Amino acid sequence: MKHLLAAALLALALPGAASALSFSGNFGVSGSALSDPGLVVQTNPSSGPFGFDLNVGQSTQINLFDIWTNEGALNADDLVPRKLDVAFNLVTPTGNGSLSGSTFASIFLPHGEVKWDGPLKLGFGNGGVLSVALNDAWFNTGLFGLNPGERKGADIYATFTYEKSPSAVPLPAGLGLMAAGMGAIGVAARRRKAA
Repeated sequence: MKHLLAAALLALALPGAASALSFSGNFGVSGSALSDPGLVVQTNPSSGPFGFDLNVGQSTQINLFDIWTNEGALNADDLVPRKLDVAFNLVTPTGNGSLSGSTFASIFLPHGEVKWDGPLKLGFGNGGVLSVALNDAWFNTGLFGLNPGERKGADIYATFTYEKSPSAVPLPAGLGLMAAGMGAIGVAARRRKAA
């Protein structure tokens, strides 16, 4: 009887529990930090695709883009934070949103810096949530000014986490499976008493 109960409960838990969900989409970088005034930054690539498979609770990290400045000298306007946005468009499953950050230069051990808000929560059908976080970074660090150019830049990584699963078994179907499991347990109990 215990084995039948375990089998019934396992049947309720298994659909979708071990299957990974495929995510695919694209991103694009925009914002006032890409032009004067202020510390002008470049990114490579500035847009592109991404894709991966995740189970609920799993994370993956990808190198999304590089960031740097070609400026070598610091001006007063370089110290003022400028906006940088990364838009995420999920194609499979469907969802979209933007993660904002700011870029600025620091005089202390001169460098450029990017700090991100977040994480971004991308919702998709039936309660599914994909969390996206970007790493803060220093770039183009120098001693008496910035060391310009892409080689002195930083990598920006995106960490994607599949936080919540859509319900794999709709409630009416789940109740039917539970009733069938309980019925099987009842039949087994009657057979045991009769024997």
